[in-house]
Amino acid sequence: MAAEHTSLTDDERAELAWLRAENDFLRVQRDILLRVATGYAHDVETMLRRADRHH
Repeated sequence: MAAEHTSLTDDERAELAWLRAENDFLRVQRDILLRVATGYAHDVETMLRRADRHH
């Protein structure tokens, strides 16, 4: 059974372009959130170490 090849409609092309742009945007947001979370975890770890030294 051969796959039937059909061209995308203009609406489908527009949606695909929008979805690709949305994916790029979401990847950037994910990367930013990962950096923030990593920095926050590092800061908390530093504060806990300082607190342990004072006890």
